Amino acid sequence: MADSKPHDLTDFLKRQMALRAAVAKDPRYPLDAYLFVCEAVDFTCEKLGKRRDVTGRELIEGLCDLALEYYGFLAPTVLERWNITRTDDFGTIVFTLVGVGLLGKSPRDKMADFENLFNLRETLCQRYRIDEDPEI
Repeated sequence: MADSKPHDLTDFLKRQMALRAAVAKDPRYPLDAYLFVCEAVDFTCEKLGKRRDVTGRELIEGLCDLALEYYGFLAPTVLERWNITRTDDFGTIVFTLVGVGLLGKSPRDKMADFENLFNLRETLCQRYRIDEDPEI
């Protein structure tokens, strides 16, 4: 999946129109869910250390990490509020964003890369950790 950051006002406006088109194309997910996935693509690429094609599994891992970073123990609840309950939902959003031109894909990328990778709620709950500072 490719870079999703806008670079100037024209790009910003195109991005906003494409995001609205994505919501119109698949309104099961709110605008915030599409924005989150765009940000998670950038987050995942930065986490991996360089811009490159990201696999479905890598992106799902990055999406989980970013959700936990932003929302902590509420991450499963926030995602469920956006109608994201399975890894497949992220795949649907990704391919909707590809369809409106906000993300790129390689010929080897497919929806099956996102299907039933793991139980999303369970994984987010297991990964959530409270950092305890022994000096406090």
